[in-house]
Amino acid sequence: MTQKIITITVGAGQARPRRRRRTRRRFRVNLWTVAKYAALTVAGILLFRAGAAYAFRCREYAAVGGEIFALFLPAIYYTVSTTVRDVIEDLKNGFKPNFKEDEE
Repeated sequence: MTQKIITITVGAGQARPRRRRRTRRRFRVNLWTVAKYAALTVAGILLFRAGAAYAFRCREYAAVGGEIFALFLPAIYYTVSTTVRDVIEDLKNGFKPNFKEDEE
């Protein structure tokens, strides 16, 4: 009686996946934009602190009220400037959509 030895190889017949190089996507950053929003953030913090100090003098207890919205100054600036820019563009284009329909 003879025994047959079978060798099983793990992963046989399958290509091993190659490791992909991780490439960083480089985004072009406008330094003026970064500086503008950094300045708006600092201004928001300073306005918040000044508003909180004034509110503390008026209320005579520590609380946070409407002065918290000074911290949202960069977000408010972005939304208002984008809205104004879009309205001006719409006025120039006569309120026509700026996309091209598929021609068939």
